[in-house]
Amino acid sequence: MSEILGAPMSYLIATCPHCRAEKMTMTSEATRAVTQSTSTSMFSCGACSGILCVHYRHNGRDSWVEQRGDFEEGLSYNDGQILRRYPEAEAPACPANVSENVRRAYLQGCDNAARGNRDAAAAMFRKALDVSTKELDPQSANRNLKPRIDALYQSGKLTADLKDWAHLIRLDGNEGAHDEDELTGEQIEQLESFTELFLIYTFTLPAEVSRRKEQAQPGNS
Repeated sequence: MSEILGAPMSYLIATCPHCRAEKMTMTSEATRAVTQSTSTSMFSCGACSGILCVHYRHNGRDSWVEQRGDFEEGLSYNDGQILRRYPEAEAPACPANVSENVRRAYLQGCDNAARGNRDAAAAMFRKALDVSTKELDPQSANRNLKPRIDALYQSGKLTADLKDWAHLIRLDGNEGAHDEDELTGEQIEQLESFTELFLIYTFTLPAEVSRRKEQAQPGNS
């Protein structure tokens, strides 16, 4: 079957690998036969227009993909089977050596950011910062976040750059939680990046340095 472009044809209900929208109606945009009994169809997400490719086996006919209807029902009717979907949704990764509470907040921030839930993402990145700063100095845990960050800097536990990053995360997190206007996608990307870097420099790298020092001790080689 040659490539087909144009009006919407069959649809697929799936989780978008790009925006992670669940149970999204994805519309067939193009189909190409690979062999006599296998084809690949492209589907576009109804939310973000990202493309999902589906490679599948069938009984030698794939013209039903041109017709309106549920793709998987048509596939079943034609003795077909999905062989592969790509790209696959990549699960966000959290910097190593952080606590489970920090990890959970950070990953929820990443997940909400990918889904376009910007206010929720900002709130969770701020929570990751809030919990992590309490762990860096339990004695200042009863302070509000702003003076806690400043205290960590004054005690030498944060560099000037890390202090500035922390305040940016705090302010954007507050804006996402309390302001009427939603944060922009660019602001959320920056917020995610700053939160990741903050955790790397305060938890991941120190733990790695400590591990290397221990390995370098006599008798540990």
